[in-house]
Amino acid sequence: LSKVEAFISPISNSYYQLSSLSADTKVDRDEKVQQVLELAREIGPIGANAAQEDQDKLESLAKELQTFSDCNPAESALKGFHNLIYSASKGGSSGKLFGPFHGNVKQEFLNDESAFINSVTFGPFKAALQATRSVMNSTTNKVTFYQTKIEVLGQTVVDKQIEGGGVWKYLFMGKIVDKDGKEKLVRVMKTPSLFVLEQDLS
Repeated sequence: LSKVEAFISPISNSYYQLSSLSADTKVDRDEKVQQVLELAREIGPIGANAAQEDQDKLESLAKELQTFSDCNPAESALKGFHNLIYSASKGGSSGKLFGPFHGNVKQEFLNDESAFINSVTFGPFKAALQATRSVMNSTTNKVTFYQTKIEVLGQTVVDKQIEGGGVWKYLFMGKIVDKDGKEKLVRVMKTPSLFVLEQDLS
């Protein structure tokens, strides 16, 4: 080998090893995230109704995702609709209504990326909380609610200013490709209850 070839060869080999490791890590990450999503769907959105053993198992799997998260998730731009897959909250943010009934929960991020709407729909009923998020640190958002609106059959029956809020502390945020080949953005956070949300990017 020439001096140039002898110099480049180990660098090239190292590059391919790093590339291979990166690919393996991504596959491992996607598989771990998929495990969280599958268990979250199996339990259902109202985690508080599940057996404590199942809640603890999901919590443990979710914590394992921290090392795989995108950097600075609280600073990431969010757009469009995100569907709630699981919530350990005992309150209405999980979509729980009454008895065995629960609504579908979505987050819609608006054009300025800091404003969003939390909505729960159940048949002709829709409740929406308007809020903003701000960055507390690289993994934590402060959330401030300022307005609530309730609609029945498309007619507004409640529309008022409110005060309230909380924090989102991210365990994981990142894009994955699921076993069906669909790209998704997955967010796993503590509020302090565990929440799992996904956005279909396909």
